[in-house]
Amino acid sequence: MNAISFLQFGQKAFVIDRSNSNWAIVDSTMIPLLKLLSFPAEVLPDEVRTQRSRLQAELLDAGVGGAPYVAPGDFNTLILKLTKVCNYRCKYCYDMEPDDALVHMPYKVAEAALKEAIRLAPAKQKIKVNRPDLTVILHGGEPSLFFSELIKPLVIYGEQEAGRQGKTLFFCGQTNLSRLTQEMVAFYEEHQIGWGVSLDGPPALNDHFRVLANGDGTYQLYEKALERFPDFVRSCGILTTVSSANQGHLLSIARHFRDVGVPSWQWSLFQAIGLGRGCEGTFGVSADEVIRSWNELLTAVEEGEFDGFGVMPIVDYIDNLIIGAGNNMCMRKGCGAARDLLSVSADGTIEACDCLDRKGPLAGLGLIQIETEDSLHRARESGTAAKIRSRDVTRGQCHTCMWLTACGGTCLAYAEDLHGRSHLQCAVAMNAFTRITESLVRSSALRRYWQSFRKIDWDLHSSPCGNKGSVAPGASLTRRETAVGAYE
Repeated sequence: MNAISFLQFGQKAFVIDRSNSNWAIVDSTMIPLLKLLSFPAEVLPDEVRTQRSRLQAELLDAGVGGAPYVAPGDFNTLILKLTKVCNYRCKYCYDMEPDDALVHMPYKVAEAALKEAIRLAPAKQKIKVNRPDLTVILHGGEPSLFFSELIKPLVIYGEQEAGRQGKTLFFCGQTNLSRLTQEMVAFYEEHQIGWGVSLDGPPALNDHFRVLANGDGTYQLYEKALERFPDFVRSCGILTTVSSANQGHLLSIARHFRDVGVPSWQWSLFQAIGLGRGCEGTFGVSADEVIRSWNELLTAVEEGEFDGFGVMPIVDYIDNLIIGAGNNMCMRKGCGAARDLLSVSADGTIEACDCLDRKGPLAGLGLIQIETEDSLHRARESGTAAKIRSRDVTRGQCHTCMWLTACGGTCLAYAEDLHGRSHLQCAVAMNAFTRITESLVRSSALRRYWQSFRKIDWDLHSSPCGNKGSVAPGASLTRRETAVGAYE
């Protein structure tokens, strides 16, 4: 058990296996025994050896000291960036470079990518997992600008093709809802398409950087959609880009969207690519301020203020502890890029992930070639894809970090280099996991909250959607308190 780490919180200690993220809570009197787990048995007195063996056995029951986590490799998520066109002019847009052409994806390119993706995704009928074989994320630009030309025929084609191939398919997407019509609502509901909405908070915060071409704020357009189609709009989760304008207001943002009546609120830290390239001084965030604001949010969650509402900046970290490594393809060793996930840009370029810098060294895995029908396969087999999958954060500080498997070593798109980490994300994650584990040890508050949102038993670990709308197999081990005799 060389990969065991622990933190003491009063009379209890949180014990975690760095190799697989499985954990247990033990009495703090076990700490001397925990320190002896890596010692050879022959150097220990008989009585100590017996007590240590009992502790090892009970930890193994919780998966601590078990098999190391292995990242899944099955393709299950396709992002289709249907257009570069957007009717908003968000000042930090990560997807728009100043020299980008305002093109949209030809329907035949989108259809070819979708058909091959359905074929590449393994069928899960023989596995008791409640998730689709393939998740397709409709993205842009603003994808709803091409509802009739792209979204509608693609969804109908995809459902028919998935049926022919004996696969299950789920469509979701990211939108600003500014062009929502009754026809769209009816179609989305009929085909059960899930949508996330990009908003940075209440009007004063959202309209700081999310603006129209004339400089007017964009929150007004969300309000109009909410007024016209309240039930549908309230069924859509919210995604907020955390920037210099709102980094200190996470609690008020969560309260606002909870009061709007949406099911969940997610965050994404500002990324210095696209229009934000070289503008960290304008849009960038402070780790200390984000952590202060996040801690304030966690306290409110613990106090029951958000029961039943998905505060995803908290939930994502809890999920990776309760459900286990692999639940979220963006928070695991061996992220989803060029494994679970491929992204097709509006010009037909295949990327490992839509968050990777399209001007960086890991960009461009190939192009969709309609006539070959194996473009995605060749992209996954490319040298650049192999390089991305070779990422090994254990070469650095992550090697000894107790949160390694639960965190994943931070997102590659934000990392300093291929095998490095993001110092900002690292600081936020280390604080989050430490605060959450202390809460789990000291009270049942986060258990109660997590159950109120996930609506599943603490010991019945399901697999809710991850950050990209898809999940990989996660641990299903019971987290429990381990009590053995005190070391004397």
